[in-house]
Formats: sequence, C-alpha cells, structure tokens
Amino acid sequence: MTTATAERPGSVHAPMDIRKKRHVSNASVARYIFLILVTLLALFPIVYVISASLKTNKELMLGGVNIFTANPTLDNFKQAWGLAHFGRYTLNSIYVCAIAVTGVVITSSMSAYVFSRGKFPGKKIIYTMFLATMFVSAGSVTIFPISQLAAKLHLNNLTGLGVIQMFTISAVNLFLTMGYMKTISTEIDEAAEIDGCSFFRTYWNIIMPLSKPILATVALTTFQSVWNEYLLSRVMTIHDSMTYTLVVGVTQLKSMGGEGAAQWNLMMAGTLFAIVPIIVVYLSLNQYFIAGLTAGSVKG
Repeated sequence: MTTATAERPGSVHAPMDIRKKRHVSNASVARYIFLILVTLLALFPIVYVISASLKTNKELMLGGVNIFTANPTLDNFKQAWGLAHFGRYTLNSIYVCAIAVTGVVITSSMSAYVFSRGKFPGKKIIYTMFLATMFVSAGSVTIFPISQLAAKLHLNNLTGLGVIQMFTISAVNLFLTMGYMKTISTEIDEAAEIDGCSFFRTYWNIIMPLSKPILATVALTTFQSVWNEYLLSRVMTIHDSMTYTLVVGVTQLKSMGGEGAAQWNLMMAGTLFAIVPIIVVYLSLNQYFIAGLTAGSVKG
C-alpha cells in the first residue's frame, strides 16, 4: 500500500529551492547595481553642467571637479542670455530643425514604402547602395564641397542649412522605417487597391498613419542630430552672426563677458539652454520612441 507524501520545508528538496531563490535574488541585485552605476555615469555630465552653471568662473576654474557649490548663483544665466542673442539663436535652431525633421520624415517614409511595397528593376541594388552609406562617415571631409555647392545655389543660409541636413541624414532612418513597414500586413494594401486607392494614396492615407511610432523615432533622432550639429552650422552661418544656431551661439560665450580668461561659467549656462529643448522633445515623443525603435529593428 502506497501513500503520497507532501514535501515539507524540512525535506531534501527545500535547501535546493532556497539556493535557487538566493541565486536569482543575488543576480537581480547585481543587475540593479550595474544599471544604477550606468545611469549615474550617464547622468554625471548633465549634473556637472548644472552645478558648473551655478558657480562663478573663479570657483569653476579653481575648484576642481567639485559638484556642489557653497554659493550658487543665477547670474550666469542672466549674463549669458544678455550677452548672446539666445532668443534669436533658439528660433534659428527651431527653424532649421523644422525643415530637416519634416523633410527626413517624409523622404524616409516614402522611400521605405517604395522599397518595401514597390516592384521595379534594380530595387535590391539601389537599396543596398543606400544601406552601404550607413558604414561610411566622411565627416568634415565633405564640409568644403557642401559649402561651395551651397554658395553656388545661394543656399548658404538657414534654409539651405536645413535642406542640406535633410539630405545628409544617415540611412539608418530608412533601414528602421522599412523594417517597421514590413510588419504591416500587405493585405491592407490589397484592400485599399480594391477600394480604388492608388499606390501613393495608400501610402499617404493608410501606411504613413500606421507608421507613427517609427516616424516619431526618426523625428526624434533627426532633431537631436540637427540640433547638436556644430561644424556645418558654423560654416554655413559664419557670414552673419544673427543666423547662428543655438549650439554655435553657446560656443561664442566662451570669449564673452570678460578679458583674459575663458568664461566657462557662461558657457555652461548656455549649454543648459541648449539641452532643455532636446529633453522636452524627448519627453513628448517618449511614448512612441521605444516601441518604434524596437519594432523597426526587428526586420530589415
């Protein structure tokens, strides 16, 4: 006669279960510690900029890397805003970003739709050539020919700067957008075609609205890239200081407000002015960013 016996806490299997739980618990603690350290390393530059913007230039240069200050001051922000035309520079940056972001979102979504849904000779070759540019970074080598071409076309201004950045954005946007569109069922296209929609109208009325998450991701990364662009912006606006973008204007604070010493305190205050818009845009699009980036990178 056999009887079923339930395992008790004092049974042989109990210590093994306890060891497994402790192992999982230790792994979780180690993971959280690692993530906290990475977060602190990522946030430290921002915290240091905030701290430095509240110090005098003397304290900043003689105080080493001390984060906290005994006598915080807001005068740096007042001086920075008064010495530089930050209001004008901010509008200039917004204008350039609006042109570049709008253009990139439209061109990336249209080209991704054509490559994922269209059928034409040489499609794979052209797409491969586009993707090949992901691994090529000419950098400052292209600044001179771009500036010369822009001058010939009378585009050496803010509008030209936005147009140039629209056409020099990385092919990663095309790759992500196309990957996302591949997750949209082609049956939607077939149903739209039966209802009389043309190839373009299917894109504009159906596919583009369904691609909002990935397009928000493209818009955010493009905004960040264009907003932080310094070298090209400096070259394109060097002839007129009133056309400076905000990032270019921030660097000019280094030589303002005093003689004989770099005004790092004013530059740190100006840097905060340049950081805030990026944070606001990111928080506004954050609900789409992770979903779009993840879905767009699944298929290529």
